[in-house]
Amino acid sequence: MKHLFIVNPVAGKGKSAKIIPQIKLLMEKNSLPYKIEITKAPKHAPEIAASYIHKFPNIRIYAVGGDGTLNEVLQGVAGSNASLGVVPTGTGNDFLKTFCSQTDPYKLLPSLIQAEAAPVDMCKMNDRYFLNIASAGFDADVVANTQYLKKLPYMKGKFAYIGGILLSLIRLKNVSATFYLDDEKIEMQSMLLSIFANGKYYGGGMLPAPDAKPDDGYLDVCIIRGLKRLKILRFFPRLIKGTHINMSEVTFRRCRTITMESPDLVHINADGELFESHALSITLIQKGLMFIKPMP
Repeated sequence: MKHLFIVNPVAGKGKSAKIIPQIKLLMEKNSLPYKIEITKAPKHAPEIAASYIHKFPNIRIYAVGGDGTLNEVLQGVAGSNASLGVVPTGTGNDFLKTFCSQTDPYKLLPSLIQAEAAPVDMCKMNDRYFLNIASAGFDADVVANTQYLKKLPYMKGKFAYIGGILLSLIRLKNVSATFYLDDEKIEMQSMLLSIFANGKYYGGGMLPAPDAKPDDGYLDVCIIRGLKRLKILRFFPRLIKGTHINMSEVTFRRCRTITMESPDLVHINADGELFESHALSITLIQKGLMFIKPMP
């Protein structure tokens, strides 16, 4: 069985590149056949994955980076017989947290290369796949505004993120939307945020779907109706802890297919992939991916 490590050299502020010597040492110590490929640009990872899968259909592929790198590699792995794992060198590493509390890549690596692959659900939204969580509305606005602020001088890291939250609050726009969840129709005259969860965590450890399981054949859907600015500041600490599910402002469902339509142009975020649209369509693909699960 061949092992391929696809390294995003800029993930985790260069943390991915620093772990390469440890990968080489460990693989050679265990006499395991392996290759290491370093991405040269965005969207390069799926090309690398697809080219190796063509030669080695049952290859084990590890995304060395964060959730964004994992999502990119997934685009090349989806629909194949390859197994996918992640060496968590990014900032969030949220999908992995659903399976394992250990996210130190150096401690995780020895067990990861020996771990079994097991089937998990994955999702297709419009023409892209995602593994963890997609969302529409306020939190995607925060991501968009944070990306904008990072382009400005002296706005980096946490400063940009905090600025992104404040800018989103200033520009707050509760939108109207209609949801079709399997056979159920839900109309929201004012929506703050909607979350479509295969995994439990996102945003660096926030817990929007505390009961989500990536292998149970369902997506956990959380729709939060429009809130005023002060109420948002009170709401998000509960979202972080996963204690928001029973709030009156929250509609919670479990389903396999989702369509959202809005007259407004809405920011949408899927495992770090950001875009704008008036509509989205999500289909759960049950047991659609062999995921290399590290020991809990």
